Amino acid sequence: MSNNRKPTIAIIGGGFSGIYSAIRIQKELGIEPHIFEGSKDFGGTWHLNTYPGCGCDIPSHLYSLSTDLNPNWSRLYSPREEIYQYTQDLVDKYKLHNNATLNCEVVKATWLDTDRKWKLDYRDRQAPADQELQTVFYDIAFVAIGSIRVPKIPEHFKNFEGTVVHTAMWDSTIDFTGKRVAVIGSGASAVQAIPELSKVAAKLHNYQRSAIWCQIRGQYAYSSFVKFLFRWFPFVMKLYRLKIYLKLEFRYVIFGYFKSILALAFKKRLTKEMTNRVLKCGRPDLVEKLIPNYVPGCKRIAVSDDYIEALCRDNVVVEKNKIIKVNGRSITTEDGNKEEFDILVLATGYNVQGFLGNLTVQGKHTQSLNDMWHNSFPEMYKTTCINGFPNLFIILGPSSILGHNSVLSMTETQVNYIVQGIKLMMKKNLVAFDPTKKAQDKFVAELHADLENTVWKKGGCNSWYLNTDGDVTSNWSSTVTRFIVKLRKFKNFDDFNIYKE
Repeated sequence: MSNNRKPTIAIIGGGFSGIYSAIRIQKELGIEPHIFEGSKDFGGTWHLNTYPGCGCDIPSHLYSLSTDLNPNWSRLYSPREEIYQYTQDLVDKYKLHNNATLNCEVVKATWLDTDRKWKLDYRDRQAPADQELQTVFYDIAFVAIGSIRVPKIPEHFKNFEGTVVHTAMWDSTIDFTGKRVAVIGSGASAVQAIPELSKVAAKLHNYQRSAIWCQIRGQYAYSSFVKFLFRWFPFVMKLYRLKIYLKLEFRYVIFGYFKSILALAFKKRLTKEMTNRVLKCGRPDLVEKLIPNYVPGCKRIAVSDDYIEALCRDNVVVEKNKIIKVNGRSITTEDGNKEEFDILVLATGYNVQGFLGNLTVQGKHTQSLNDMWHNSFPEMYKTTCINGFPNLFIILGPSSILGHNSVLSMTETQVNYIVQGIKLMMKKNLVAFDPTKKAQDKFVAELHADLENTVWKKGGCNSWYLNTDGDVTSNWSSTVTRFIVKLRKFKNFDDFNIYKE
């Protein structure tokens, strides 16, 4: 890279990962990257998800950027609206709208080896479907679309003739008042939506393939004094944030060592807590249905103060029998029970393994990245870059999701590592770099070994953490602290192929 020219950088995705990437690129490299966002505004998950009760299961003072702390969070777990506003404040503060194309879909990213550039083909979502794609070229491309983005819609539910809505594509115009509602799923969105929907529905059936472990949230509001303290004495807020981080970090013990005494004690305590919540509602008949038969952490543990209580309401039915038929407005289970509904709510999660969705990524290999990763373990180097895809960096993609702490800590670590690499590339007048196959294979082998005895691999449940071969493709294998240490310093290009003018 000539000393007289800085590389051009494209960021695909305008959620937390894209926003933080843009901020660090601005500050560390003095470059104004261009952001391509598929929605009409920034915010990612917190712009798209608007279902009732939507929120985060990580305390807000940790689920925020360490570089831009917010003393004004209203509660321990702030609602979706506050998190979304936080992203908007970041966008305004760093003037990210000045270099962004919104409402566009990047459909293909192609590495041009001769030109040492990425060719991005995108379309305007508001334009006619037959309009030609627009093409732009960049030296570097960040893929910051996130793993949890492509809604999973089981085929047999498409036969339902009533109103159908997925929690990831919520329609706020739907009126649930006095309606017969079926909610499919028992994951995070179901845990958050059911307490709200059950307040207004005439009846609500929750169809579950498996129960979910659910902890008391312990929600509380921050007083004006605490906010004042955080605002005028930032070090107090940083200490509070550190306390939350260390508390959550310690939870890795029950995931990485799920047969340990601490993990067994945690399971016993959580079982007692959930049982007492059900019995307190006067529903002993639900204890067996609501206590999972797998190890805590095998699927993500929910946090809620009202989910268990909502399932115990008189107008709510927990259905554990398998659905065998969806016809008209009815759902039939394997025990022969048939129920009629007005509205079907799909809380069926996401296609995490196929998170690239409509974005085709073509590097130096004959196969596209999509084909290479289809039903296979997504091989990467330090969760950020891929052999054969020079100057392509993926943020919060495979092997970087967490089951115990804030993913924003992972995002910051990945971006900081990549920016160091780009800075070194510029210093050495290189035009591109990608990891060697040997370095990538070594990292992947270590990752597999570390994951082998974790609860995600051996916990005995079928979760979105796993691919069809039973490999843990989503999660980082250890603590966030270890991840930070591993990616703390981009030392040199020993593990990389380098490209010159």
